[in-house]
Amino acid sequence: MDLAQKNQRVALRLMAVAVLMFGFGYALSPLYSAFCKVIGLDRAQAVITQPGAALRLEFDSNVAADLPMTMQALDPVVMAKAGGVVKARFVLQNESDQVLQVRAVPSFAPVRAAGLLQKLECFCFDQLQIAAKERREVTVVLLVADQLPAEMGAATLSYSLQKVAQP
Repeated sequence: MDLAQKNQRVALRLMAVAVLMFGFGYALSPLYSAFCKVIGLDRAQAVITQPGAALRLEFDSNVAADLPMTMQALDPVVMAKAGGVVKARFVLQNESDQVLQVRAVPSFAPVRAAGLLQKLECFCFDQLQIAAKERREVTVVLLVADQLPAEMGAATLSYSLQKVAQP
């Protein structure tokens, strides 16, 4: 066998290896899917987010120690559906004989719930002036994300009522 025949034989073998590698790469995706299905990994992606999931939304309220007011959630627990709108009501009561300037500071628990709930309307957007002995009902309106994590069964939206310093 001369050198030209040897080179031709090596070239054919290399071409066959390249074709087999391409075929293996092409078949890898269905093989991987079948392998994942056999060991149960295919179900993991289906439960990351659920479009029709519900979220138990709890409302909490706190008042600063030096503030003569009360704050109560009239709707302390609401079931929120993915893509829905939630409205919750609170009652503020000024128990002093003076006009008070207050602001509600919101916080979410767990923190990532803040990305799932968008405030459309909230009494926390502006400072409030509450007259002496006044009782006022205020609301928050939330838009719930279209996709909710399946493992997040509940979230808490807490408001802390703080006195606004007078200039």
